[in-house]
Amino acid sequence: MIDNTDISEMERIQTGVPGLDKILCGGLLPQAVYIVQGGPGEGKTILANQICYHRAARGERSLYVTLLAETHHRLLRHLRKMSFMVDAEDDDAVYYESAFDTLRKDGLDGVLRFLMRNAKSRKASIIVLDGLFALEETAETERSFREFINDLSVFADVSGCTVLLLTNSERGAGSPEFTMVDGWLELNSGDLECRSFRYLHVHKLRGSGFISGRHMTRIDQQGFHVYPRLEAVAGNALASEMRDARVQTGIPSLDELIEGGFPYSSSTALVGPTGVGKTSLGLSFICESTPEEPGLLFGFYEDSRRLERRAASLGLDLTSLLESGAVEIMHYPPTEQIVDELAQEMLDAVRRRGVKRLFVDGVDGFHKAAVYPLRSGRFLAALISGLRAEGVTTVFTAELPELMGGENAMRFTAISAVAENILLLRYAELESTLHRSLAIMKMRESAFSPHIYEFHVGREGFRIGARMRHTEGVVLGRPHRRKHGEDADG
Repeated sequence: MIDNTDISEMERIQTGVPGLDKILCGGLLPQAVYIVQGGPGEGKTILANQICYHRAARGERSLYVTLLAETHHRLLRHLRKMSFMVDAEDDDAVYYESAFDTLRKDGLDGVLRFLMRNAKSRKASIIVLDGLFALEETAETERSFREFINDLSVFADVSGCTVLLLTNSERGAGSPEFTMVDGWLELNSGDLECRSFRYLHVHKLRGSGFISGRHMTRIDQQGFHVYPRLEAVAGNALASEMRDARVQTGIPSLDELIEGGFPYSSSTALVGPTGVGKTSLGLSFICESTPEEPGLLFGFYEDSRRLERRAASLGLDLTSLLESGAVEIMHYPPTEQIVDELAQEMLDAVRRRGVKRLFVDGVDGFHKAAVYPLRSGRFLAALISGLRAEGVTTVFTAELPELMGGENAMRFTAISAVAENILLLRYAELESTLHRSLAIMKMRESAFSPHIYEFHVGREGFRIGARMRHTEGVVLGRPHRRKHGEDADG
């Protein structure tokens, strides 16, 4: 009898592993055999147990079978403090059994009978076979190993069980086990200078789409986490409804230069050297948040207390906004973060609170967190696209290394391609005194003043001053000095 069930209509088996179901386009397909490959310590055991206990929470039973592996007592002792086991209500929902003696006595056929017998008696819907490499080594011929994989696939289809085969084998994609199973997930790790990182790679998922490529992972007390590459899951986000409204910057004199404020749901880069006033301008913007239109300050270099003090020195009451819930601060030191995890935390906070104003203080923190820096341009484009889809007006700071200019002063990174608006904050020298200057370089949906203005930062906040007309140092481009008596526009 031919089964005409459309694979696309089959109900997925959700794994309960954060991020994994998104990569698998909803989860595992039932009645299928999957290989989870990875070296020692890559997280195969944690991942498999996490799936079993997630299914147990939904009333299902699992059979976890070991071959050449640590004892069940040691295995459970190491996993006992994981949150997915601590929260388990039914200790019998996941049953552990060893088939090593059966393998030694009766070979591969004996192991297959063992699985069929115990799966039926335990009413298991998930079977984990931990130690596929032991079956490879025991098989007398390559043909007998292929026959075992084929028989296991038939058993999974007939019994309705989903089977996970865990292996640390390094055999390649042409090996029979990979060609015959329904899915192949690889857990691996790498090193970047002094830093180590983990990743997951789905090589195969028969009858289903999936998000290909490497996705960073983390193992902690909550278990196994997968962070899908942002550009693969958010790059095509639908834009929010277009509005002609302007979002005020918190600086009236700046609003006058850009037709009333930043365009709704746009992205604005504040570019300039350290200490010039980028964060001060961003704080002015975020302190316009209200409980009805909440704000989020996402930063890498200053924690909440420092930012509150900084805002107070500008006459801004950030503390009251935090207490009322109008603003939330999320601080992540630029150490060994996972760039996709940072983006996920940001987007989750935006959706959770309905954020409409976002200030990212130090966008280079994403670049420093990236294992693969060449991703930065695509990553930022996807992040901005996701924020725009949520109707968020975003302001972010980006630092230029040059203080005073020069031939290489205007080196914009990937941000110049994704920022719809760019404000350049620089130092200028006039009569042997440093002045701060602001120039609007780009406003994609708006007219703007083309002139350069001096600005001041102090107790009265961020204030735009007069248009600058006389410069001895550099505001933009190559250094020059005005001639005696020359009145040049800067």
